[in-house]
Amino acid sequence: MSVKNMSVLHRAGDVSYGLLGSESAVDDLVIEVGRTGLSGFNYFHKKFGMPYEFLLKRSISSGHVLFAATDDSSRLLGFARFEKIADEVERIHRGKKNVVKRPVYLLRSIEVHPSFRHIGIGRLLFAIAVESLKSSVITLPDNFQAARFFREKLMFGTISENDCTVSARYKDYLLLSYPKARVLLKTIAENYPRMVMPELIDSYESLMFKSNMGKSISRRDLNRFKELLESSTHLVDGKLLKEMNSFLSKFTVKS
Repeated sequence: MSVKNMSVLHRAGDVSYGLLGSESAVDDLVIEVGRTGLSGFNYFHKKFGMPYEFLLKRSISSGHVLFAATDDSSRLLGFARFEKIADEVERIHRGKKNVVKRPVYLLRSIEVHPSFRHIGIGRLLFAIAVESLKSSVITLPDNFQAARFFREKLMFGTISENDCTVSARYKDYLLLSYPKARVLLKTIAENYPRMVMPELIDSYESLMFKSNMGKSISRRDLNRFKELLESSTHLVDGKLLKEMNSFLSKFTVKS
């Protein structure tokens, strides 16, 4: 079951990552809220008594950019809300338009369903979001553990006094500059390929196992692997990509 008005940007296993395009998209989500004996989203509900449907719809109606991770049953697994605080600056030189300053977005919140934490969904959701935004991102973590996560896992850093990317009012925030944001998804994919491209890795390992065991491999399985590799080439680590291409070039298909 798909979520209407959600533009899917990436799939990993049975999880879809995408951009919610309208308030009506929220109506298609299955949102589990944490209660006694039931695991679910709880941060905003506990801290502000705010219904999640209202929070997400209000975010979209306010002009915020809302990304979500859902499973094949349209259950919400995680979401990330961004607000643009600085526009892109362009300059025309000799008739050619160049971007001299990327837009800046404030990460207002990111939350993952408690039952699906610590498996990379939040990290991948954020990386896919900034890949889509093509911008710098700032955030203000509300505790030490969160700040450490943003620094160590998502490549954020302190805003320096000489940094003119954002207003001085945000001097205490953490910054993910555009050059780092641009390569974040690929960096995560290179370090955790199974998290980002589980179908590709499973297919490759299955074919390698069959080949090493002297078992026949169908043309269908090999073509499936080729399709997965072609769609993920931009994310695969150079060494692994070379291994996969070498495997394909030497392999004799046994139908």
